[in-house]
Formats: sequence, structure tokens, C-alpha cells
Amino acid sequence: MVEKVIVAIDGGAASKVALEWALDRVVMLERMQGTPVQLELTTVVELGWYPAEGSDYSSQPAYERALAEAIRRVEKVAPSCRKTSYIRHGVPVQELTRASATADLLVVGTQKTGVLAGTVFGTLPLRLAAHSRSPVVVVPVNWQGGGSSIVVGMEDDVTALVAVDFAAREAERFKLPLEIVHAWMIPATVAVEYGATLPYEEMRDAHARILAGATRRVRDAHPSLHITEVLKQGTAASVLVAASRAASLVVVGTHGRGAVGSLFLGSVSHDVLLNLPCPVAVVPRPAGERAESRPDSTTETEKR
Repeated sequence: MVEKVIVAIDGGAASKVALEWALDRVVMLERMQGTPVQLELTTVVELGWYPAEGSDYSSQPAYERALAEAIRRVEKVAPSCRKTSYIRHGVPVQELTRASATADLLVVGTQKTGVLAGTVFGTLPLRLAAHSRSPVVVVPVNWQGGGSSIVVGMEDDVTALVAVDFAAREAERFKLPLEIVHAWMIPATVAVEYGATLPYEEMRDAHARILAGATRRVRDAHPSLHITEVLKQGTAASVLVAASRAASLVVVGTHGRGAVGSLFLGSVSHDVLLNLPCPVAVVPRPAGERAESRPDSTTETEKR
């Protein structure tokens, strides 16, 4: 089966790193499994960006040059890879979300280097992660390859199970160990109710059972996979980021609340994306199980 990977291209440093990540994946899949990959290089000319007296299309040659450079890079690194290129016109998050409906993976770069930068420059990756129909991999601009494992965050809901399944498949495909990370905390309301006698052991044991259940599920489906359980007390995002320092990929789920939920409700995926330890894959719930949040419609023009 051919895997279709869409890479967002804008000619900037972050999109170049995203392309390098995608090419690294192509080469490894072809070498290890013989799996063919179709790369779609997509750029979006944002309409309405120029003043009224200017032309919305005046910057299109720059986008065309960026795509041409990306195509040359693909031909050099992975000459046998099937590739297409598109220029779309509209709002980037909307056009890339539409494109994701036909993809197995959407790859985008980010220049975010810290929490403050993330709140300014990380908006597009965050919104894509909230809306995308396919898994989104966000690659930090300082990515240099490497990493010795795939790390996935485990919560006690269907969102986490979908993310764990994706991470297990990736770990098996690339012959990497899988770390399943589960964080737990004693809620403040419980602490107030119990006073000085907090049910620490009971809470920890309950979460350990949740983690063990997820591990058994993965081992049944992937018996050859090396799996490590990580159970830590703390906030989910901080525990996951700390566990991912040496990872090649971190995988998280999203609750499908849309851009508002992802940006302002402090979800784990949002917090991890603001503290990128390495490339992060955000896996959406299956379409039938999540509340759809569709970007506003806009006229789409494509150029092959």
C-alpha cells in the first residue's frame, strides 16, 4: 500500500526541515520495508495578505520557486519517490485541512523554540493539529535527526488509545522501542476531602492498572515490539516532555475540540506542541467519534 504524505512548503527554514524529516521517513521506509511513499508538496498563497492596491498573486513566483527547490531536493534524496506539487490559494489552515482529508500524514515545520515563541509562531501547527483529518507531524526547526525510541502519551480515553495504536505501528515499522507514558495527579478536591491522609497508593495503583491495560493491548497486537512503561506523578504534558528528550517521535492524541479547545483549554497536545522536545505527531480521533469542527469554506484553486 502506498503511503501518502503531504508536506507544507513555504520556503522558510522550518518547512525545509519538515521536508527533510519527510524525506528521512521515505528513505527509511523504502530501505527497511520496501514501502512506497507518495509525497505531495503543497504551498498556500494566502489571499488578502496584501493591501487593497496590491495584488494577492504578486508573491506567487516566490511560492513557485520554493516548490521547485523542494522538488529538486526530493529528486536528489529520493529519486524513486512518487511526488506531486500543488499551489493552493486561500487561508493556510483551511487549505491544509482540506488536503489532509486525502492524506495518511501531514507534515509541517515550526520555528517555535520556547513557550513564548510558541504562542506567537506556533498558531498554524496548533490549529492544524486541532482540525486535521489525518495525523499531523510538527517538526521543530532545530530538528537534526536521531532519537532512539517512540514515546506516546497514554490517557484513559479513546483519544489516547488511537494515539497508542499509531505509535505502536510506527515503532514496529521502524524497529524502535516504544515507551508508553502515563502521568497521574491527586486532584485538589481529593486532597481537600482527605486532608492529611491522601490515598496516594490507591491512586497510583489505579493509574498503574490503566497503563498496564494499554501495554497488554499493544503487546497482543504487536508481540515483537519492545515496550517500556513510564508511570510518573505530575502534569501530563510535563511528564511526557521530560520522557521524550531522547525520542525520535512523540505521539499524542487530540480530543477534537477544534482550534479554541486546543489553543485555550490547556490540552496535553497543545502543551506538548508549545514545548517541542522533538517531532510531535498529533493523532485525531476517528471521524465518526469526534465533534467535527470545520474551517470556514473558501474557494480553492489548485495548480499542479
